[in-house]
Amino acid sequence: MSGSRAAILDKIRLAVGRQPGDAPAPRPFSSAIALAAAGNLEQHLRERLAVTGVTLECLPGMQALPDALAGYLARRRLEGPVALAPSLASLDWRDLPVDVGSALPHHTVAVGKAFAGIAATGSLVMLADADNPPRLNFLPEHHLVVLSRSRLLARLEQLWPLLTGRDTQAVHLVTGPSSTADIGGQLLYGAHGPRAVHVLLTP
Repeated sequence: MSGSRAAILDKIRLAVGRQPGDAPAPRPFSSAIALAAAGNLEQHLRERLAVTGVTLECLPGMQALPDALAGYLARRRLEGPVALAPSLASLDWRDLPVDVGSALPHHTVAVGKAFAGIAATGSLVMLADADNPPRLNFLPEHHLVVLSRSRLLARLEQLWPLLTGRDTQAVHLVTGPSSTADIGGQLLYGAHGPRAVHVLLTP
């Protein structure tokens, strides 16, 4: 480091109450997380999802997922096949038209599993791995996301410790359906991804 640069940095340290050579103080993540954890996370998430255009359905348990999917298809008058994350393949999907694996161009609907949900932003945390192919998040027009209440987080900084040591290709934060207002200032959904996101909240 040049002498002039070091002198400038020393002056900055003195201005903020530090001595030259002092290590920076650790950021107060722990206190920030504890403060933000108070309150009803489910209600905060519900409010943020509504702002971003995401619908939410509460289920009594994972066993209710097949009926929830059948109801969604019926309400939207959609037909299969439905791309299904391998992490959900062990459920009894009965005669529903599901294809386990990654989404392909002919899939209009996909069902995936979120790793976590961020109440402050309404973001869904999706991991990319063999059990959760990333194309499920972006290719079909309708994206159904299974989210456990036990994985509701108040703020984004709470996520990173949970990912330590986890083998994943990528971490995707999905905040609302794909949208754009570039054309005439009119908000359009499905411009470069799903035009509908529906959260299935389980215990």
